[in-house]
Amino acid sequence: MKRSIAFALFSAALLCSSCGTDHANLPTEFVYTAPPTPTGLAADPGAERCALSWSYPAEAMPLVREFRVYQYYESYDMLQLVGTTADTAFVDTLLVGNLYYCYSVSAVDTTGFEGWRTAAVCAFVPTGP
Repeated sequence: MKRSIAFALFSAALLCSSCGTDHANLPTEFVYTAPPTPTGLAADPGAERCALSWSYPAEAMPLVREFRVYQYYESYDMLQLVGTTADTAFVDTLLVGNLYYCYSVSAVDTTGFEGWRTAAVCAFVPTGP
């Protein structure tokens, strides 16, 4: 038992000393800058549909892979992804009329990291004709 512990410690010391690379100046933490949060989220309800639009800085658009659109269920404090788009607009269809729908949007950068979501915006969706 003592021999195997001593061998393990010797092996670990040998591996560390045989690398030869100076690790002192390497980063020791993950640095990430989230994409900007979309602004001005607006909901335009129609018959069993809801058109959403928002603003996003033009200089940050080339860094965005997609926007994620979520429905927010306030009574359950729950988010559900309803779709993605590469544009600053989205239309949610197949909705049930005479209900309120709340939405939130986030940006996803080209590496796949998602930024902060907007505050929820709600709209009453009427029944179709």
